Amino acid sequence: MTAEHYHALRGWFEAHPLARRCVVTLDRWLPLIPFVCYPVLLCLLNVQLFRLFSGKAGGAPDFMMEIARSVFVPGLTFWGGTLLRDKLNWPRPYEQPSFEPLVHKETHGHSFPSRHALSAAVLSMVWMRFYPAVGWVMVGITALICLMRVLTGVHYPRDVLCGAALGFALGYAGMWLL
Repeated sequence: MTAEHYHALRGWFEAHPLARRCVVTLDRWLPLIPFVCYPVLLCLLNVQLFRLFSGKAGGAPDFMMEIARSVFVPGLTFWGGTLLRDKLNWPRPYEQPSFEPLVHKETHGHSFPSRHALSAAVLSMVWMRFYPAVGWVMVGITALICLMRVLTGVHYPRDVLCGAALGFALGYAGMWLL
């Protein structure tokens, strides 16, 4: 997105203050949903594990591996994405001359890939493994997070698209292929 494109978009948001407030509010609070729901998922999985241990069924050790995978896949994905982002250190959109984002940020560089998109996508895949209906809701939330990050001017479309694609791919590989 060029500064000219974003300037036109920002002009539209300035003319529609309610829409601007909605986008800024969603950008701020929407990313909390996957990160608050993730510990809830881990608690649900541990309740299932407890039931397996207390019952006569013998699937508890296998389920313990599933829980470990649910912790390590997002953790390693986030860590790897952070390392990639630090190594590349690509600039953010608002670092362009005459580019004023809807959300004031002080961060410079570290734009690619978007960690918000990466994290939300990989957590969506973890949910998908155990509760597919919730997983699909999380995929929708991931898409909204990506859209809000671009609309507020803190990421380029490539940052969120690659972050989400990387998160979905690594989440799928880690949860189903390994």
